[in-house]
Amino acid sequence: MITARRVRFNFGLQRAVELARELGRPLIILEALRCDYRWASDRLHTFVLEGMADNVKATAKSRGVYYPYVERRAGDARGLLHALSLHAAAVVTDWYPGFFIPRMLDAAARKVDCRLEAVDSNGLIPLAAHGRAFPSARGYRAFVQRSLRQHLQDFPDAEPLQALPPTAARRCA
Repeated sequence: MITARRVRFNFGLQRAVELARELGRPLIILEALRCDYRWASDRLHTFVLEGMADNVKATAKSRGVYYPYVERRAGDARGLLHALSLHAAAVVTDWYPGFFIPRMLDAAARKVDCRLEAVDSNGLIPLAAHGRAFPSARGYRAFVQRSLRQHLQDFPDAEPLQALPPTAARRCA
């Protein structure tokens, strides 16, 4: 989890659960926090760390393994994703077109030794469906009014971790 840092109503987590079930593999949820990116701040990191604490509680009784990782010094996380991918059937991550995420996904694709999928969990209408930037709220509202109905068929599961089979429970911990 890199942008959709939540275990509820999360298309990416839902896809990861689907793959875990399909492949008969355990689910490990990595939520990592780097310390040295351009916009790093105490305020943003406090927000993320509080969310991680909430995710620890939310996943405590789930059949997935939640692994929060906080980098202590710049570069400490180097090699973490690659090491985890050596034992993975797939890596599912968040897709987001801004911030440093596109560069990070490109780097991840070169480092993992398994299938990598990036899923848009940014809202009910996928960002790629927008097709362009909207210079005004009026134009965006008109787009949403035209487009929302077709996307309401694909609503994320409220509790995607509940779909994990009992046999997935912590066998990789």
